[in-house]
Amino acid sequence: MGHLDINKISEDVACGLFRELYGFSHLRNLNDEEAMNFPGIDLADDEARVAIQVTSDKSLEKVKSTIQKILDHKLYERYDRFIIYNLTRKQSSYSDQAVAAISGDKITFDARTDILDFKDLSTKAAQAEPRQLKAALDLLLVYTRGHDVGLADEDFDPPQEPPESLAMNLVEVFFPPRLFIAEIRAEALKGKKGAKIRNQRKAVKEFCRGKDQPVPSDFEASGGRLITFHDLDAGESPFRQVIEEGTVEEFAPIDYYGVDEDHERVFKSLLRFTLQQKLHKHDVMWQHHEKIFIFLPRSAGQRKRTENWTGQKVSSRMVFERKFKREKKDEVLSSRHLAFSVDFIQLDDRWYVVVTPDWFFSYGDEYRRSRYGDKLLSGLKRMEKNRSVYDQFRFIASWLEDIDGQDLFSDQNASGPTLSFASPLKLTGARPLDEKLWEPLQAEEPDALQERFGTL
Repeated sequence: MGHLDINKISEDVACGLFRELYGFSHLRNLNDEEAMNFPGIDLADDEARVAIQVTSDKSLEKVKSTIQKILDHKLYERYDRFIIYNLTRKQSSYSDQAVAAISGDKITFDARTDILDFKDLSTKAAQAEPRQLKAALDLLLVYTRGHDVGLADEDFDPPQEPPESLAMNLVEVFFPPRLFIAEIRAEALKGKKGAKIRNQRKAVKEFCRGKDQPVPSDFEASGGRLITFHDLDAGESPFRQVIEEGTVEEFAPIDYYGVDEDHERVFKSLLRFTLQQKLHKHDVMWQHHEKIFIFLPRSAGQRKRTENWTGQKVSSRMVFERKFKREKKDEVLSSRHLAFSVDFIQLDDRWYVVVTPDWFFSYGDEYRRSRYGDKLLSGLKRMEKNRSVYDQFRFIASWLEDIDGQDLFSDQNASGPTLSFASPLKLTGARPLDEKLWEPLQAEEPDALQERFGTL
């Protein structure tokens, strides 16, 4: 059995991808061949002496627990390298000191190279030989199509059911038609001690703060040049203090991002900073460490924040909630935020923002990540169905369109260039799918933390 177990399926997919992309030709799933729930590791190549754990828990505690199991079962006697592959997005960093403290001298484990996620696999795929890449792609097609590589029965006998429309988590984004670029003054790129600051954008921000003339977030700095949608020649430009007079150039955006991948990367970063500036005015904050946007309360003492939106009908959704201690009801225990990550992509000369709904748990007035966040998030995600995640996306997309209208008639927001959004992208003519087959299995017992912090 186990064919409906998402973890089991993920182990098999990961096994095939590591086998093709990393050259672990004898990699196998230990939970298939030796024992269900093999301690500490899921995949292994005895000849390459490599073992891999596949997990959806990205926390440092999970890393430490895995290493401890490896030590307890003396797996280091069979394998030289241990890899932890995260099915979600791994943390931006892990404590080397904490990892070294538990690893000791029995195993060598480097969190920077031995904790991987889908981005690492994508990077490896980009560097792979054509034969390896095709083998990895064929493997993914087998799992996503449910049929071996080649023509399926449906190719000869099309299904009788009417085609479906597929809703994508893509929202078309529109940006100003003019991009302005100017040379940054040399003194604006230096720190307090006169040395150049490597992060040029950070240098500009610090220079302006030092003059008590802060600038908005919607700009980038690269190669000694400032890039923004703001008209740098305008007399009221907030950036005049940091640019060299007479160096302003105006471009169509495509003439910049179309140069090469590096220019496109800088342009995508500019789009994100422009979105950050837009959302900040609507009490949505960029959580730098987690790389997500989180909804904040409208006022300092607000316990709950709800937003109205229109789907099939007008309704409201709670996007922020404080939870208080049971013993001291006036002290905040934790705050829950609706959150989302974004990525910008270009398809057929159109730009889209990829919106991925998420949750974030914080503590304190600065909304730092709660130490219990991973457990609370895990509890929420176990309760979520595909429909609830899709509804979160629909809400965020609808809300983005709504604030476009608010910005249009707001004196506060009309002063600067910004982004605007269309409705979510839908693709027509897709094969009908039985949604029930994609729904996750539900936990039989209620999660104590879930009850404590509320349900969706």
